[in-house]
Amino acid sequence: MLSAIGRATARQARVAGRAGRLSSRSASRLTAQLTPRAAPVIPSGIRVAAVFARGFAEAGAPKKTTKTATKTAAKKKPAAKKPAKKAAAKKKTATKKAAKPKAAVAKKAAKPKKAPLTEEEQARIKIRALKKTALLKEEPVKLPVASWTTFVSKNMKRAMDRNPSPTFTEAVRELSDEFKALPDAEKEKLEVERKENSVANEVTMRNWVDSYTPQQIRQANLARMQLRRKYNVGLKLISDPRFPKSVLTGYMAYMKSRINDPEFAGLDGQARIVKISPGWKQLSAEERKRFEEIAETDLARYNKEMAAYQELDAQK
Repeated sequence: MLSAIGRATARQARVAGRAGRLSSRSASRLTAQLTPRAAPVIPSGIRVAAVFARGFAEAGAPKKTTKTATKTAAKKKPAAKKPAKKAAAKKKTATKKAAKPKAAVAKKAAKPKKAPLTEEEQARIKIRALKKTALLKEEPVKLPVASWTTFVSKNMKRAMDRNPSPTFTEAVRELSDEFKALPDAEKEKLEVERKENSVANEVTMRNWVDSYTPQQIRQANLARMQLRRKYNVGLKLISDPRFPKSVLTGYMAYMKSRINDPEFAGLDGQARIVKISPGWKQLSAEERKRFEEIAETDLARYNKEMAAYQELDAQK
């Protein structure tokens, strides 16, 4: 059984435990104050009561937060806000991207319509396309094939570089006077050079023609004929040795048979045709038969050459 002092101490400890405010150290001091100095040792029952009182005090006391925990919590708060900012930025970017197509559509809609091409503009586009098909820019440059043009091509730079610099017309006039004053030996040299240029042009042109298919050369000639007939552009047709010569008609066979008659000597080609043409109408059926047979033979030749030409075109 506890003494009166021990019972009083236990009651104080129970009161402190219920209130949650009295720690074990306070309970010890209080016990020391209440215990008489003659009793130096606290009975074991009181010590047990103090332990229980300390447990109740610690369980009821609020938990203290350290400075480190406070700082960590403070640091973590802004980190939670960052994803929200990034999400907002992404949302704005997505909104801008989504708005761009609308702006582009608005610009396209606001773009004024082009005015229709005039007849002159359409003609220029058509001429440009025909010239491309006609192979005008691809055709090789030919060497001069006349004595006069050979002389001019060799001496024009010298004439234009003299001081004071003349105009082109003045330079041509000066070269014309020089050409007329050339000795015969110089003119003979120019004639030889002219013939060499003519042969060189034939070789160059033939190689150039062979570099294209027969179909391409045929299309180029059709384009040149259209430019010449419709747009009045003076162009020479490309001579393709692979393409069969035209078929002779009875009338053409008759004209060829008489073109070199002595009675037409001294007349140019057109005048000879005018003189010969009426004779065809005056021929009898028997006389025409000979020329018509020539035309039939030439037609067979043409058909044979055309078949070979088409086969060559298909191969290329």
